[in-house]
Amino acid sequence: MSERDELTAMVNEQADRQFRELLTPEAMEQTSTGQWLPALWQQMEDAGWPSALVAEAQGGVGLPSSAAFDVIRLSAHWGVPLPLAETMAGRGLWTAVGGDPDLVADRPVLLGVGAQARAPALRLDGECSLTGETGSVNFGEAPGALLLVQAHMRDDAHALVLLDVQKLAPRSVRTLSFEAQCAFSLGSVPVPTDYCQPWDVRDPRALQAVGAVLRSVQMVGAMQRCLALGLQYSQERVQFGRPISRFTPVQDMLVEAAAEVSAAVNAASLAVDHWQPAPTPDGVFAAAVAKSRCGEAAGKVAAFIHQVHGAMGFTQEHVLHQFTRRLWAWRDEFGTEAYWNHQIGTRVCAADGHSLWPLLTAL
Repeated sequence: MSERDELTAMVNEQADRQFRELLTPEAMEQTSTGQWLPALWQQMEDAGWPSALVAEAQGGVGLPSSAAFDVIRLSAHWGVPLPLAETMAGRGLWTAVGGDPDLVADRPVLLGVGAQARAPALRLDGECSLTGETGSVNFGEAPGALLLVQAHMRDDAHALVLLDVQKLAPRSVRTLSFEAQCAFSLGSVPVPTDYCQPWDVRDPRALQAVGAVLRSVQMVGAMQRCLALGLQYSQERVQFGRPISRFTPVQDMLVEAAAEVSAAVNAASLAVDHWQPAPTPDGVFAAAVAKSRCGEAAGKVAAFIHQVHGAMGFTQEHVLHQFTRRLWAWRDEFGTEAYWNHQIGTRVCAADGHSLWPLLTAL
C-alpha cells in the first residue's frame, strides 16, 4: 500500500467513525427541521474537515483530493446536514487562487451558481461591482456564511468573488431534503478588492461543474447507505416464514440497485480524478458525465430500495427517507441530467458524430 493509500485509509476510518457517532437516528430526526446546527458545525471545524482541501501552509489540512472527496462521500453516507462539501471545495478553491485564507476561516462557504453572476463592470482594481442573480443556494441562511460565485469579466475572463450573505437580500425556499435554500439577487453589490480573485478558467460553467462533482460524490455516499439499508431490511423482514431477501423479485431489485451504485461510483471517481482548482475542459466534461450518470442512478436506487422496504420506508420514523429525499434533491442541483446531457452532446457534436467513444476513453 502506498503512502497516499495509507493516508486515505486513515482519514476514511476517522471520518467514518466520527460521522457514525454524531449522526445517530435521534440526531438525524432533529435535522428534519432544516435548522442550522451550530454545535455539529463546530465539531466539524474542530476535526478540520471544512479545511481539508486547503494547503497546510495556508492553515488547512492539505489532504489529497481523493481523500478529501472520500470524506465528502462519507458525510453523505451518514447524512451530515451541513454544507460541509461546499465549504471544503469553497475554501480549497479560494485559497488555491491566492485568496486570503483568513477570510474563509471558521465560516461556512456556499457555492452560488445557476443564474451566473455576469458583471461587465467587475474590476480587480479598486471596488468590484457585482450584478446578476444566483440560483438556489443550500444553507443560505447559515450564520456567518460566505457565498462564493464565479463572475464574468471583460475579455472573457473570470473571477471568484466572495460575498457576505448577511449583506444580501435572500429569497428563502425549502428543498425536498429539508435543507434551507435561498436565491440571491446581486444588484450592483460592491465588493472589496481582496474579496475578488482572478480565476484561470474560460468556461462560465466552471463553478457549476465543481458543484456537480460535489453532488455526484454525495449521491454515491447516499446511494451506498440506501443499498445497505435495503440489504439489512430484506434480511430482517420475514414474510411467509422466510426473509424477503430469499424472494427472487426482491433479489432482482437489490441486484439492480447495486449495479446502479457501481456505475455511479465509477462515474464519480472519474470526475474526482480530474479535480483541479481551475477546472479544465476535460474536467468539466468529466463532471457532466458524473452528474448525469449519478443523477440517473439516484432515481433508480431510491425507487428500488423503497420498493424493498414497502410502506415502512416512507414513514417519518424510518431513516431511509433522510437519504432518498437528499437523492431526489441533489440530482437536480448544479444541473439536472438533461442539462448535463445537453452539454455532453454539444461537445461531441462540435467535433464530429464519431467522437463520443474516443472522448470517453481519453478521460
